[in-house]
Amino acid sequence: MTQKEFLDVLQRSLSGQVPPHVITENLNYYRSYISGQAANGRSESHILDELGDPRLLAKTIIEAENSNRHRKKRRDPEYDSVLYDDEEDRNFRQKSFHVNKWMVVGILLFVCLLIFSILFFVFRTASLLLFSFKGIWVWFIILFIIYSLSRRR
Repeated sequence: MTQKEFLDVLQRSLSGQVPPHVITENLNYYRSYISGQAANGRSESHILDELGDPRLLAKTIIEAENSNRHRKKRRDPEYDSVLYDDEEDRNFRQKSFHVNKWMVVGILLFVCLLIFSILFFVFRTASLLLFSFKGIWVWFIILFIIYSLSRRR
């Protein structure tokens, strides 16, 4: 079998079973693989023997494509598949997590309220200590620390 015969059998086996872009992609792959191996000094017949029956390769490609189609139809509600249409990234899939925008707004409001509550509690406690009769000792301690620090110089 020659390279041309191998590619013709592969193309006929894939025709009508998978989309045309899959056929073209696989034909280009096997054509470049055979050419690359031949350029490394291997004989064409040895390369084709190693690849095996093109009908078996076609069956594997068809099953893989059907599996990909089945997986694309099934969608996980928390994830969305993003397909890139670049030539080199054609089959690359990226998962992205979707969050409801109101959930994000609610979380941000909760965090802001929590920070505000903590600051309010700290300043309220500090003002009670500083401006009550018992807080007079806090003023004395602050003045003593300032006086001690200024004497060191």
